[in-house]
Amino acid sequence: MRHTWIGVAMTVALAVARPTQAAPAVGSWTNGALIGSGTGAFTGTIGFPGLELGYLRGMSDTLDLGGRFSFNYGGEGLPNAAALGLKLALDVKYKLEINLPYGTITARLLPGIGLYFPAGFTILFLQVPAEVGLGFPVTPTVLANVSLRVPFAFGFWSGLGGVSFTSMQLPFLFGGGIELKIDHALSVTGQLHLGPYVGIFFGGINQTNFALDALIGVTYRLPS
Repeated sequence: MRHTWIGVAMTVALAVARPTQAAPAVGSWTNGALIGSGTGAFTGTIGFPGLELGYLRGMSDTLDLGGRFSFNYGGEGLPNAAALGLKLALDVKYKLEINLPYGTITARLLPGIGLYFPAGFTILFLQVPAEVGLGFPVTPTVLANVSLRVPFAFGFWSGLGGVSFTSMQLPFLFGGGIELKIDHALSVTGQLHLGPYVGIFFGGINQTNFALDALIGVTYRLPS
């Protein structure tokens, strides 16, 4: 009888241990920190300026790699210059080796291309958005972050009648966000960034406008 109870106890222990071992690391986060070495995750956000779908994979304790597809109905985040557009980008996130008593600093690049269709024009964007963020845990299941985004890009405009010119966008968007873990696989995110958007039109007039992004989303971590 004693051997029977030992066998039952070992079976229960193994059943409990398996999902724990398959769960992503406790420090697995979408923004403001890394997704975690060996962890893959699908992400999705919606709001202004559009809808984004992405995938991230933790390559190491300091590097995440992935990709992102965006369908924008608000252009590049200008409320007074909304336009339909598509974007495809590589997602590279790196943890800076800076020892802080509380928090993590990450740098992120999203190099890619964008195609927009404002009235009378088609714009091809070559984009290299950059972001530096500080993430700090509020509780074991809540991470807050503050960040600076600079979605730098060159735009090549082609219009009716053969009109064409080149522009450069240089926004500086300040803000942050929060992530709440529902369980080991699912979390919800929210973020808000706003600031000046400088548009430089070569051979024309430079413009400065107000830009923002306000997005809510979900992250689903795949079993290891």
